[in-house]
Amino acid sequence: MKNKVKKMIPNIITMSRLISLIFGFVLFIMNRYTLSFTFYIYGALSDAFDGYFARKYDAYSKFGKYLDATSDKLYTLSLIILLLINRNYFIIILMILELIIAIINYLILHRKGKIFIERVGKIKTVFVFSLMIVALLSIRIKEFYYLFFPLFILALYFEIQTIIAYINQYHGKSKEIIVNFNGKKLTERIKLLFREFISYLVHPTLKIK
Repeated sequence: MKNKVKKMIPNIITMSRLISLIFGFVLFIMNRYTLSFTFYIYGALSDAFDGYFARKYDAYSKFGKYLDATSDKLYTLSLIILLLINRNYFIIILMILELIIAIINYLILHRKGKIFIERVGKIKTVFVFSLMIVALLSIRIKEFYYLFFPLFILALYFEIQTIIAYINQYHGKSKEIIVNFNGKKLTERIKLLFREFISYLVHPTLKIK
């Protein structure tokens, strides 16, 4: 029974992200900005925690993956709507790139019946979420606007890298990379992720394999 409860934790966290984005969106429309930002920041952080607990308790399932992917898309969509309402039109560029990634993912599934998440896509998601949170905060706190453009450039770079990675996967020229965090301390995990980030900057995939 206890083991079953543990395996439910990742999905519970993912569900809480869906609830948080609903509250965040409604509160922002109602001009309750502090509470809205709190819910959205929680939503961004929870994206890391559900994956952590899924690995820790080996709680992977098709439903969990579908729920996680759906919550990510809805989270992003709600932020995009708020940013467009507030005339941040730079976000349209990321919308187009995300649509391209979604189309390529559909083509991979249609052709092969399965798909794996590219590691560079994980890094891309971190920067896209961070960018949108900063963009949202800059609506009320103008100093955050200075962080927007550096994050926008990084998000754009990793969006393009992700597109190339999935095109390679479509052509069968990409292998799944599994990073094993088992038994590693938090500081060791952060170092591994930072090295991975630097690696994609120093050795980008500039062409289709």
